[in-house]
Amino acid sequence: MNSITVVIQPTVREVFMIVETKLVGRRTPFERRPVELPDGPHTLRGLLTRLVEIEVAAYQERQDTVGLLRILTEPELQDAAATGRIGVAPQERGGAVSAEEAARTALTAFGDGLYYVFVDERQLTALDEPVTLSPDSTLLLLRLSALAGG
Repeated sequence: MNSITVVIQPTVREVFMIVETKLVGRRTPFERRPVELPDGPHTLRGLLTRLVEIEVAAYQERQDTVGLLRILTEPELQDAAATGRIGVAPQERGGAVSAEEAARTALTAFGDGLYYVFVDERQLTALDEPVTLSPDSTLLLLRLSALAGG
């Protein structure tokens, strides 16, 4: 008697979403970039936590290059000039950052109304409500700023 065992590996579909951050009062987005998300159901809490994890990882990667001599290449210099900002890396390391603490801070800031979140032009108001994403979904983080004297 021959037996064949078939193992079916679940396929993980990559989902990308465009994340746009904007500061009220500026005409153009501060930043617009694709972000990879795991497939499956999403909530605003999960999306914000994932974005914070990505940002903390990028921060820690930048910290690894602090203090190294960094010379801009001609294409990097042209790209930076086109955006209107040519910057140099910091020469001293910043403090340690915990992704969990940073996510907690971001979620608290959302609860305090310091920024709004929109997915495909629909404002999200509850951290645990389900969020439906399509392959071309855009998540907008709109940071509010206090007016002087107000």
